[in-house]
This record gives sequence, C-alpha cells and structure tokens, in this order.
Amino acid sequence: MKSESWAIVGSVVAAVALGGFFAAPTLLRGPPRDAETLCLETGAIGHTLVLVDKSDPWSPIQADRLKRLVKQLGDALPADRLLSIYVFNDVFEPGFPPLISLCNPGRTTSELIGNPRRDYVKCVEKFGRPLDDAMASLAQPGKGNQSPIAEALGDVLTRRENRVPAGDKAVVLVSDMLQNSPQFSFFGAGAATRAPERLQALLGKTWRDGGGEGWGLRIHQVQGVYEPARLEQAASLWRGALDRLGIRYVWERL
Repeated sequence: MKSESWAIVGSVVAAVALGGFFAAPTLLRGPPRDAETLCLETGAIGHTLVLVDKSDPWSPIQADRLKRLVKQLGDALPADRLLSIYVFNDVFEPGFPPLISLCNPGRTTSELIGNPRRDYVKCVEKFGRPLDDAMASLAQPGKGNQSPIAEALGDVLTRRENRVPAGDKAVVLVSDMLQNSPQFSFFGAGAATRAPERLQALLGKTWRDGGGEGWGLRIHQVQGVYEPARLEQAASLWRGALDRLGIRYVWERL
C-alpha cells in the first residue's frame, strides 16, 4: 500500500516538474509586450516625454549637454516606463513623429538568475540602439525663422498614443524659450513686454486643451546664441505665466 502511495506521489511530482519544464520559457520571458514599443500589452507604466526645440542653432557644448541629459533620462528610466523623444523646428505639422517612443523592457527572470534569454537581449538592443541614434540626431544643428514652442507642446500632449493607463507623466521641454509664432513672439519692438497676457492666454489654452493636466513639467532653457538679457526676459515671462496659471514646473538651464 505504501509503495502505491509513493508511486502516486512520484507521478504527481513528475507531472509538476514536466509542467514546469514546458512553462519555464514563458515564465522566464516575462509578461507579453508590444513588438514595436516594447511596452506591456496592458500599457506602459508612466511616461517621460522629451520635447526638443531645434529652431535655433546650438553650440557643441550645449549639444553635449543635451546628449548627457537624454542619456541620464534613459539610464534612469524604470522598467515598463515609456520614453518618447520629439524634435520640432520652425515648421512643424500636427502629428509630427517622434524620434523614438519605446518602453524600457527591464530585466526578465531569466536574466536575473544568470541565464539571459535571446528575446531579452533583442529587447535591450532595440531600446539602446535607437536611443543612441536619437542622441546623435539631437546633436545636429538646427535653425529656423520661427519657434512655435507652445504650439508644439500642445500638439504632443493631445495625442492618444502619449496617454498611459497608469503611472505618472512628465514632459521635459528643452528650448531657449524664445517663442516666435503668429500667436506670440519675443521678437520685434516691445513685443514681449507689450502683451505678456498673450503668452499666458496661449499657454493656458495649449496646456488645458492639450491635456496638460496630470503632467509634470520640467524646462531646460538652452543658453543659446541670443544675449543673456533677452533669455532672462523670456524666462521671467514664461515663469510668470506658469505661476499665474497654477502649472507646477521645474526650471533649469542647459
């Protein structure tokens, strides 16, 4: 009788072990992901959106600082979080594509126990290489006659693909902040000081209609080709508008 009991136990153990053998590849691979974005099929957990203004030329030092900033964001990106990088210049059309829009695939169980899987390696390559390519592209000089900063910000915030079902959302805006568009311009005799309320109205409409609620805002003002006094004037007016609109932000120099 005992031998029969042990035989039954042995059969159960063998079945469990066999089931584990066949299930192991799936378990070690981790949860299913979108083949293009590397995000979980259930959606990304949080979003870091980088918006870069290349309507004015940058110095090599500033380009290097931008590359370091993007690398820091990529290195610090938590697993399953979406990183999108958009670049605009003086002429942009609504819906302009991102340089990249990928989730950090993180580490699979197989990698943690010292048995890297081929699909994990592919995920790392697919995330790391496009990020390197994006940084190289960002370092290229740009210029233009206009700088539609607020309009570009509103455009990317309205997009369905930039919404995430869970986690926080942060937009990182890299620009000299010298808005120059038909709606508002810092150029021209007394343009900025004559109508600061126009900047506030434009930003308020852009942020509200663009779905800015729920996004954190971090601005890196590029100390570009213009004189420091003009850049400081722009910073003062932008910060005043943001404060009056109740938009929380972090302002830094690049």
